[in-house]
Amino acid sequence: MKLLMNCREVSTLVLQGQDRRLSMPERLSLRLHWRMCRGCQRFANQARLMQQAMGRWRSYQEE
Repeated sequence: MKLLMNCREVSTLVLQGQDRRLSMPERLSLRLHWRMCRGCQRFANQARLMQQAMGRWRSYQEE
């Protein structure tokens, strides 16, 4: 795992992080990139928000 990733690699890793637990080097690489790139930080926040919204929608559909 390389330390400095580009935005495409970061977005892929963010989405993978929704399906599995990321390793420590992966998480550190993400945090380092986010300190330099606000766009990717916003993308991660949006992905997290969408995941939460889908979870709420699923629980609503089950009721």
